[in-house]
Amino acid sequence: MNVLTRFQSFGRSRRGGILALLLGILATVIWVQVRAGAFTTVYPQVGGIDPQPSVHPRTGVKFQASLSQPMIVQGSDGTVYLNLSVITPKTSRPDILRMPTDIIVVLDRSGSMAEDNKWMFATQAVHSLLDRLTPSDRIALVTFDTGARVQSRLVWANETNIQRFRNIVNSLSPGSSTNLGDGLLAAERMAAALRVSERSRRVILLSDGEANVGIVHPVELAAIARRIADQGSVLSTVGMGLGFNETLMASLADNGMGSFSYLEHLESLGTILAQELDDSRDVYADSSQMRIQLPIGVELVEAAGYPFVLEGRTAVIRTGQLFQDSQKSFMATLRVANHVPAEYTLGNIDLSYRVDGRSYKQELKSSGLTIACVPAERKDEAVASIDKDLYRNAWLKNNLGSVMREVGDFVRRGDREQAQELLKDYRERLEEADQAVPGLKKEANSQLDELEAKVDDAFQGPAQRDKQNRAAKSFLGESQELQRAVNKNTN
Repeated sequence: MNVLTRFQSFGRSRRGGILALLLGILATVIWVQVRAGAFTTVYPQVGGIDPQPSVHPRTGVKFQASLSQPMIVQGSDGTVYLNLSVITPKTSRPDILRMPTDIIVVLDRSGSMAEDNKWMFATQAVHSLLDRLTPSDRIALVTFDTGARVQSRLVWANETNIQRFRNIVNSLSPGSSTNLGDGLLAAERMAAALRVSERSRRVILLSDGEANVGIVHPVELAAIARRIADQGSVLSTVGMGLGFNETLMASLADNGMGSFSYLEHLESLGTILAQELDDSRDVYADSSQMRIQLPIGVELVEAAGYPFVLEGRTAVIRTGQLFQDSQKSFMATLRVANHVPAEYTLGNIDLSYRVDGRSYKQELKSSGLTIACVPAERKDEAVASIDKDLYRNAWLKNNLGSVMREVGDFVRRGDREQAQELLKDYRERLEEADQAVPGLKKEANSQLDELEAKVDDAFQGPAQRDKQNRAAKSFLGESQELQRAVNKNTN
């Protein structure tokens, strides 16, 4: 019996007839549903609603998030920007406005510090810092060359102790190698013993070279910086001259939730330390970090240069200290799956931080931030959904800062061709972005022209290695200023 005969025989049987009837009913239901649009993908409305800001009832901190657009086009690069900002209130509380500070100075006394008067400027800066302390502050000193040594444990900044501290500083001189890791470990042990919450705690690392003894791997050094921050202290770094590794020093500051500064000419080094002290007195909250629950199909590409880790589908971004009466904001760059039409909704986005040693947390629960990948025929609708101000800010600040940092890496390595190729690629991507937000390319051109001129200058004339080193450090500092906006006195 052939297949056709078997099928006809089955269809004439009672069981076959019932099955055929059921299949017919199912087919009819599906046809009706399709005609009614039940299987049509539903996309968010143009200009999707951002979640309501979260305002903590006790701290008054305002946390908010918004997307550059609720739609991307199928087959595009899938990039969407998530703008995150934290606004802190103004307070008249004296313990916040003038919080006493514990400062641990970690000073490089390697042999290279004897060059170009670096040691003289460094010690002068420490003396200048001592002039600014009040009797309620405390200060300690750790130095490192081949190894680390605690020159002074934390002492109250009274007249007697300050004079003793000055004598210690004056007695020191440069040594030999650069065991930066030992210096950080000594500061970590000291910071671990600080348990008083109503004090601002700061570790300030000053160095002119690269770690070449002891712990030298950047990942291991960054881990020490993270532990210092986890203990409630802020680690800031100051690079002196042209010989230090700016990528490492910036990474230490990021992981230590502090700031990175670079000075080639050290006359104003004292001003940098004074600013660190002023900032410590103006801190409203410390140890802040954000957590973003990412749905499958959405990845976090970059967080304005801040380090982040993934815990499953949750991205954890360490964002550091928050100053009182200020706004801190940055762009998180997301990459959304773009192969087929679909919707992706971000989960909870939360902010945690400490005020006076107490931990607080606030959430944008089930954020409602939805991104739809739509077919190419809906491109005009997707373009119309773009928040033009946010998108412009992403390109003129965040993206430019990101490419500036990458260009700096190539310049430091002496790779002019790759640096130029990166800038060329950025201009091409900017052409496409300009179609979505006309005028964007024109606004960015002057910045790009200036950046290209700096790259060209770094590879021309005498002393090119110094020029490249200088340019790389400058690019890194400028990129952080562009990507991480901190505006004080906004309220």
